This record gives sequence, C-alpha cells and structure tokens, in this order.
Amino acid sequence: MSEAGPCPLCGRQLYGWIALPVVVGEASIGVPLDQRSGERVIDRCENCGVAVERGRELDLGAEWEAVCRAGEPGVREIAIPNRASFQAWIGEVGWAAIDRFPGRLLHTPASLELLAQRNGHRLDRARTPISGRAQGWMLQTMLNGLTFHPNFAREVRAGRLRAGNSPRGRWAFAIDSVVTVLGAPLVLLLSAPSELVAALVRSGGELTASARRDGVNGG
Repeated sequence: MSEAGPCPLCGRQLYGWIALPVVVGEASIGVPLDQRSGERVIDRCENCGVAVERGRELDLGAEWEAVCRAGEPGVREIAIPNRASFQAWIGEVGWAAIDRFPGRLLHTPASLELLAQRNGHRLDRARTPISGRAQGWMLQTMLNGLTFHPNFAREVRAGRLRAGNSPRGRWAFAIDSVVTVLGAPLVLLLSAPSELVAALVRSGGELTASARRDGVNGG
C-alpha cells in the first residue's frame, strides 16, 4: 500500500487516520489500518486538519466548486460537514457525516480557508451553526455505537439496506431495528444537547461560510 504523502493544501506530512470499507455495511469500527483488503485508507493533516483518501488524485479547483453554491452576486455559500467537530471526534469511522462531503476532501475551518485561498477567494463568516442536519448526524453517530450496521436508520430509509441484503444477516438487521426504534429517543436526550453545546463553542457538526473573490469587498 502507498505511503501517506504531503497535504494537498498546506504541504505538511499526512498521517493515517481511519480505514473505511469499500462496500457500505461492512464491519469497520475498531478495525486497525491495513488489516483488511478492500478498504479505503483516509489520511489526515495535523496542521490544517484536512482528511483525504490515500492514493487519489485531487483537483483543487474541482474541490472548490464541489463545496460551493451560488449566493448573492459575487458570493459563494458553503455548508459542509465539519471534520473538526465534536461528533467527528467521538465517531471517527462511525461518524455519520463522513460520507456526506461533496468532494474528496474532509474539511476543517482551517483547511477550508486554505482551499479558498488556493482558488482566489477569502472566507467570510465561517461558523458552525445550530442546524437540523448536524443534529441528525450527531444522533446517527451515537446510534452507530449501538448497531451492527453503520448508519442503519439512514440506509433503511433510503432503501439501500433491507433484511434480505444485510451483510450482517437477518438477525443483526432485526436487532438493529429494535435498538434503533427503542434507543433513538433515549440517545436523542444526549445527542441533542451535545450538538447544541458543540455548535455554541464552534465545534458543531456543520461548517458554513460565505466566500468572496480575493480583493473584492462586500457591502
């Protein structure tokens, strides 16, 4: 397997962070790097905090376009999962938002700022607001610690996971169904205030920002 190289944003050395299964639903939580075939190794930068899949080519222009959407004239709006969040820290490979990123880079506020600079923009009003999406990610992240299947509720609602195609078997599917239905209200009592406090101290699960082309003043 290839070694971690330099960070594509700040140039510092990348280090192994987690391994993700190629197929959704495979066992992965707690499995050390490089011990299973068919896994995707995700590296992290300890300087800017960005995470990136090892061995993938990156186009920083395409990465910028992936995270941006049009706002008012001259402004790009960004709303993405925050890799520097409390939920990412407690969840790691079980973080529910780890596959919700629009590009190939998993961003922190620092790495998003660097990506903006690389594309001739500067960030305004970067923050981690209180949001329904972040609350959902936190709830699912905590439930992932109780279920056999990662993101069980989300995958069932989307129709991608059923008892008949469960990689863990029908019994595991049945157990996860019971755990999710009975456990979700109790877990919510912990996840909701945890994400609320995290958002207030700038460690919320969703990172939002506005960006303007460098040298262009707002107002």
